[in-house]
Amino acid sequence: MPARTRKAGGFGERPGDEFAAFVAEMFASLGAVQVGRLFSGHGFKLDGVQFAMILRGVLYLRADAELAAELSALGAEPFAYRTKLRTVTVGSYYAVPEDRLDEAETVLEWARRAVAAARANAALTNPGGGRRPRKTKL
Repeated sequence: MPARTRKAGGFGERPGDEFAAFVAEMFASLGAVQVGRLFSGHGFKLDGVQFAMILRGVLYLRADAELAAELSALGAEPFAYRTKLRTVTVGSYYAVPEDRLDEAETVLEWARRAVAAARANAALTNPGGGRRPRKTKL
Protein backbone atom coordinates (compact mmCIF):
# COMPACT_ATOMS: atom_id res chain seq x y z
CA MET A 1 0.00 0.00 0.00
CA PRO A 2 1.40 3.43 -0.90
CA ALA A 3 2.60 5.68 1.90
CA ARG A 4 -0.05 8.38 1.75
CA THR A 5 -3.08 9.46 3.64
CA ARG A 6 -6.23 11.31 2.72
CA LYS A 7 -8.91 13.09 4.63
CA ALA A 8 -12.33 11.63 5.28
CA GLY A 9 -14.62 11.83 2.30
CA GLY A 10 -12.01 10.36 0.01
CA PHE A 11 -11.76 10.39 -3.72
CA GLY A 12 -14.60 9.85 -6.18
CA GLU A 13 -16.86 12.48 -4.67
CA ARG A 14 -15.89 15.67 -6.50
CA PRO A 15 -14.79 16.63 -10.01
CA GLY A 16 -11.05 16.14 -10.42
CA ASP A 17 -10.76 13.44 -7.77
CA GLU A 18 -9.52 10.89 -10.31
CA PHE A 19 -6.67 13.19 -11.37
CA ALA A 20 -5.86 13.89 -7.71
CA ALA A 21 -5.68 10.14 -7.05
CA PHE A 22 -3.34 9.74 -10.05
CA VAL A 23 -1.06 12.51 -8.74
CA ALA A 24 -1.15 11.13 -5.17
CA GLU A 25 -0.01 7.74 -6.48
CA MET A 26 2.79 9.46 -8.39
CA PHE A 27 3.88 11.25 -5.20
CA ALA A 28 3.60 8.15 -2.97
CA SER A 29 7.35 7.53 -2.80
CA LEU A 30 7.84 10.97 -1.21
CA GLY A 31 6.35 9.67 2.04
CA ALA A 32 3.02 10.13 3.80
CA VAL A 33 1.54 12.69 1.41
CA GLN A 34 -1.74 14.09 2.65
CA VAL A 35 -4.36 15.07 0.11
CA GLY A 36 -7.10 17.47 1.14
CA ARG A 37 -9.54 20.02 -0.16
CA LEU A 38 -8.13 23.31 -1.31
CA PHE A 39 -10.74 25.77 -2.53
CA SER A 40 -12.34 23.98 -5.50
CA GLY A 41 -9.42 21.57 -5.90
CA HIS A 42 -6.88 19.57 -3.94
CA GLY A 43 -3.82 20.40 -1.87
CA PHE A 44 -0.88 18.06 -1.30
CA LYS A 45 1.13 18.24 1.92
CA LEU A 46 4.13 16.39 3.26
CA ASP A 47 4.91 16.74 6.96
CA GLY A 48 2.35 19.53 7.20
CA VAL A 49 3.89 21.63 4.41
CA GLN A 50 1.92 22.21 1.22
CA PHE A 51 4.04 21.61 -1.88
CA ALA A 52 1.49 21.06 -4.65
CA MET A 53 -2.10 21.76 -5.60
CA ILE A 54 -4.58 20.93 -8.30
CA LEU A 55 -6.94 23.72 -9.30
CA ARG A 56 -9.13 23.75 -12.41
CA GLY A 57 -7.59 20.45 -13.48
CA VAL A 58 -4.00 21.75 -13.49
CA LEU A 59 -1.21 20.45 -11.24
CA TYR A 60 0.86 23.26 -9.71
CA LEU A 61 4.10 22.79 -7.75
CA ARG A 62 5.66 25.10 -5.17
CA ALA A 63 8.65 26.55 -6.97
CA ASP A 64 11.81 28.31 -5.94
CA ALA A 65 13.47 30.57 -8.53
CA GLU A 66 15.38 27.69 -10.14
CA LEU A 67 12.38 25.37 -10.54
CA ALA A 68 10.20 28.27 -11.70
CA ALA A 69 12.73 29.11 -14.42
CA GLU A 70 12.95 25.47 -15.51
CA LEU A 71 9.18 25.05 -15.71
CA SER A 72 8.77 28.43 -17.39
CA ALA A 73 11.30 27.43 -20.07
CA LEU A 74 9.04 24.45 -20.81
CA GLY A 75 6.07 26.77 -21.33
CA ALA A 76 4.58 26.49 -17.85
CA GLU A 77 2.87 29.48 -16.29
CA PRO A 78 2.48 30.52 -12.68
CA PHE A 79 -0.85 30.03 -10.94
CA ALA A 80 -3.17 32.98 -11.55
CA TYR A 81 -6.76 33.81 -10.72
CA ARG A 82 -9.10 36.65 -11.53
CA THR A 83 -10.87 38.90 -9.12
CA LYS A 84 -13.49 41.45 -10.08
CA LEU A 85 -10.75 44.06 -10.39
CA ARG A 86 -7.68 42.27 -11.69
CA THR A 87 -5.72 39.09 -12.30
CA VAL A 88 -3.57 37.94 -9.39
CA THR A 89 -0.48 35.90 -10.21
CA VAL A 90 0.99 33.62 -7.55
CA GLY A 91 4.60 33.22 -8.65
CA SER A 92 5.41 30.63 -6.02
CA TYR A 93 3.35 27.93 -7.78
CA TYR A 94 3.99 26.85 -11.37
CA ALA A 95 1.97 24.50 -13.55
CA VAL A 96 3.42 21.17 -14.55
CA PRO A 97 3.33 21.11 -18.36
CA GLU A 98 0.55 18.75 -19.39
CA ASP A 99 2.78 16.94 -21.89
CA ARG A 100 5.15 16.00 -19.02
CA LEU A 101 2.55 14.36 -16.77
CA ASP A 102 3.31 10.97 -18.32
CA GLU A 103 6.97 11.33 -17.30
CA ALA A 104 6.50 10.12 -13.73
CA GLU A 105 10.18 10.26 -12.74
CA THR A 106 10.53 13.82 -14.02
CA VAL A 107 7.39 14.97 -12.21
CA LEU A 108 8.50 13.16 -9.05
CA GLU A 109 11.88 14.92 -9.15
CA TRP A 110 10.11 18.26 -9.57
CA ALA A 111 7.87 17.32 -6.63
CA ARG A 112 10.94 16.61 -4.48
CA ARG A 113 12.25 20.05 -5.36
CA ALA A 114 8.81 21.54 -4.63
CA VAL A 115 8.87 19.95 -1.16
CA ALA A 116 12.31 21.45 -0.54
CA ALA A 117 11.10 24.88 -1.71
CA ALA A 118 7.99 24.65 0.48
CA ARG A 119 10.05 23.62 3.51
CA ALA A 120 12.53 26.44 2.93
CA ASN A 121 9.69 28.94 2.69
CA ALA A 122 8.05 27.54 5.84
CA ALA A 123 11.35 27.87 7.72
CA LEU A 124 11.61 31.52 6.66
CA THR A 125 8.02 32.43 7.46
CA ASN A 126 7.69 30.33 10.61
CA PRO A 127 11.14 29.84 12.14
CA GLY A 128 9.77 28.34 15.38
CA GLY A 129 8.24 25.48 13.43
CA GLY A 130 5.04 25.47 15.47
CA ARG A 131 1.60 26.43 14.36
CA ARG A 132 1.28 30.15 13.80
CA PRO A 133 -1.28 31.90 16.00
CA ARG A 134 -4.40 33.13 14.27
CA LYS A 135 -4.78 36.81 13.71
CA THR A 136 -7.69 38.20 15.61
CA LYS A 137 -9.62 41.32 14.85
CA LEU A 138 -9.88 43.84 17.65
